[in-house]
Amino acid sequence: MKCYANRVTTRLMNTPPQTPVTANQNGPGVRILPEQSDRQSDAVQEFKFITTLVLTGGVTSPTGQLIIQGSVDGIGWLDLVLGTARTEAGTYVEALDSTTVGLLPWVRAKLVLAGGTNFGAVATVEVVSTGSFTLS
Repeated sequence: MKCYANRVTTRLMNTPPQTPVTANQNGPGVRILPEQSDRQSDAVQEFKFITTLVLTGGVTSPTGQLIIQGSVDGIGWLDLVLGTARTEAGTYVEALDSTTVGLLPWVRAKLVLAGGTNFGAVATVEVVSTGSFTLS
C-alpha cells in the first residue's frame, strides 16, 4: 500500500462555501516541485488530486465536472484527468489519478458547469503525493 500525504496548504481550487459559483472557473496555475530531501526519484513519485464538489440547484439538465489540466509553460493548458461529470445535486469526493497520463510541470484545476440553469458549485482541489513537494 502506498501512502499519500499533503504538507502544503495551497489548493488548486478553493471556492468560498458561502458563495457558490454558477460559471466555469479556472484555478490558479502552479508549479509542482518535487523536493529532494526524501531521496525519492522524481520519476517514481506519484501524485493524486483529491476533489470535493458540492452542487446545488440547477434546472434543465445541469452538469458539473472538475478537470485537472497541465502545462509545460503555465500558458497553454491541456486536460490531463477528467473527474466524473455529475448530473444531480449533491456532495461528491473523488480522487483523480495522474499516473496514466503523466504530469506536466504546471497544473491547475478547472470547474466546468453547463445546462439550462447551471448548478451553484463549491469546489476544492488538493494535491497529495507519495513524496515531498512544494507548489509555487
